[in-house]
Amino acid sequence: MANLTQTFAKRVNPPKAGYKIHYDDGLAGFGLRVTSNGAKSFVLNYRVHGRERRYTIGQMCAWTAETARHEAQRLRVLVDRGEDPFVAEEAREREAIEEEARQRTMKDLSEYYLSNHAEVHKRPRSVAEDKAMLESIILPRQGRRRASSITHRDVSELHASLRATPYRANRVLALLHKMFSFVAADSTNEWCVTQNPAAGIPRFHEEKRERWLSEDELQRLAVALQEYPDRCATEAEVSEKQRKFLRKEAERAMNAIRLSMVTGCRKSEALTSKWTDFDLVRHIWTKPSHHTKQKRREYVPLSEQALSLLERIPREGEHLFPGRTGAYLRDLKGPWVRVCKLAGLSGVRIHDLRHSFASHLVSSGVSLPIVGKLLGHTQPQTTARYAHLADNPLREAANRFPVVLSGTARDRIRNERD
Repeated sequence: MANLTQTFAKRVNPPKAGYKIHYDDGLAGFGLRVTSNGAKSFVLNYRVHGRERRYTIGQMCAWTAETARHEAQRLRVLVDRGEDPFVAEEAREREAIEEEARQRTMKDLSEYYLSNHAEVHKRPRSVAEDKAMLESIILPRQGRRRASSITHRDVSELHASLRATPYRANRVLALLHKMFSFVAADSTNEWCVTQNPAAGIPRFHEEKRERWLSEDELQRLAVALQEYPDRCATEAEVSEKQRKFLRKEAERAMNAIRLSMVTGCRKSEALTSKWTDFDLVRHIWTKPSHHTKQKRREYVPLSEQALSLLERIPREGEHLFPGRTGAYLRDLKGPWVRVCKLAGLSGVRIHDLRHSFASHLVSSGVSLPIVGKLLGHTQPQTTARYAHLADNPLREAANRFPVVLSGTARDRIRNERD
């Protein structure tokens, strides 16, 4: 046909089936492809490195015959130089993607990490901790920086600036390491990150916090747990109806603390527990995998104290400790602070009840593997922190050796000789 015109392109009828290409006589390989459903697009056929290729310039709704011809002429110049328009187009697209990636900021990276990894794979509490570190530490300093521009030195300096709080500094370093690892593993390299700038930075030494309650402290806490609901209700200047509500709500919180005391469970495990998790006949607490730290189902035997406590807790719904607005009681921070004050305890966290549970068991002679099983530890080294407490039963055993070095024994023998 003659030169491909806009008039022809508009008027040409579609084929009955498949597609037909109407080629231009003036420019080799330039044509209009028309499909049976009426779709029209401009194309360019060419041969490069002995291979026949067909490049789609674009649909007729976006191109006129004249603009498509100019584009085909530009592409022909590339072909005549031995270049493949497909390869050139891929290179342009790749460059555009990389340029966009280079412009993405640390704030963009944090949002991508939270929505695509943290909120998918982490527990809500861990997600909240990640958000807190991002909003209070990382983003105020690096939020506007391009993610691809962050260097090993940048991360190292941020980590060093937090050396006064080594635990927090190490958690920030771990979070940055995870964020960059997550995007660096993407085969499309959409973030233009090929190396992890947080890799190879040594962490600060962390002193393990060792705090557990003595038997006397546990007894004082038990008394405070008993007194707190009434004191909470009577001290509030509210109506009698509201007093009853406050007393009931406080009793739920106290029972959650009691469950942690007598089972050594984590706070989150106690708060999210349901009645269906407990088999009071077989004396077993089945902790669902989505409620445990190790993401696996755990079966924990219940002691007589735990069973007695469960029998006293009123059944008010599917959860042991229903909350005011949600499905279960969300936190114990306020009640815990007040009950510790009432018991005269300082520097004690709810998690220390878990340490106390393990410590007293080990001190009484229970083996570390058994204690680890009760706590849901999967690694022996996690329970090994209590190993030094196992000296008590060993010391008691050693004390059974006959007393041979006392002055009384020496005097008795000398008298017998005389």
